[in-house]
Amino acid sequence: MKNFLYTLSLSLMTSFLLTSCKEEKTKEKPKPSNYTVIIDLSDRILLPEQLDKDFYLIDKYFKIFEENSRRNLVLTSKNRFSVKIIPQKNSPLNVEHYEDMLQLYLDETDVKNKNKSLLTLSQSLPKILKALKKEALFGKVSNAYFGVDIWAYLHDNGLELSKNGYDNTVLVLTDGYFDFESQTHVIQNKKQYTSTRFLNELTATDWKQISELKEYGLLPIKLEKNTNWIIAGLSGKKASDILQTEKITYFWKKWLTQSGVITSQFILNGSKTDMGSNLLEQLR
Repeated sequence: MKNFLYTLSLSLMTSFLLTSCKEEKTKEKPKPSNYTVIIDLSDRILLPEQLDKDFYLIDKYFKIFEENSRRNLVLTSKNRFSVKIIPQKNSPLNVEHYEDMLQLYLDETDVKNKNKSLLTLSQSLPKILKALKKEALFGKVSNAYFGVDIWAYLHDNGLELSKNGYDNTVLVLTDGYFDFESQTHVIQNKKQYTSTRFLNELTATDWKQISELKEYGLLPIKLEKNTNWIIAGLSGKKASDILQTEKITYFWKKWLTQSGVITSQFILNGSKTDMGSNLLEQLR
């Protein structure tokens, strides 16, 4: 009987060890992370401290990328970080110059240069953002800024923001409006648009029910479903409409969902510290 129990115990232990080894082999390695920022430098940046808030969030976002990259061994990290600036008509800003300076792809960096490249961008980031702020504020009045076409930018580049085999997170810094100086190039399909001007037609208290009944919204595009989208800085422009921010958030959420996105989160415009805390909370 003792021999039988010993044999059974040994057999169970062997089976457990073999199963554990098999599970260890089949266990997937954590995916590298791809952190992307998209910034709207339209007339919203004329608001007091708006760019300071934007750049504070970029700095926080970069630090998360840096900590993640150093968590194990930076030499083996394949994490990616980049800032994308939505083009704006008549803007003198050299977009390509700043995008080149504000990106680091560790998967494309030689092993011997990874730590140095990470340290260099970490140290130079405040200086680069300071220079960007000076050049982005090229006008003092709203009419100096044509506006950015968020819809067209994400329609043309949205899928490229997500890299296969990565955990992708896109942080969009915008007030949430899809408006321009000229509406001549706005596309419409029934009650779906490439602009948010339709918000002006939803002034009743039951605006949500009306919008659902008439199917108001933004024209859907195609985006990678598993990418995490964080829209930060949402803010109403009309003091007379206290529900403006709620409307913007609702239609952004609806648009991203209809475009295939599973996870989207929103941070309203506020103080730097509050927005920074919300961003860290969203990324946990």
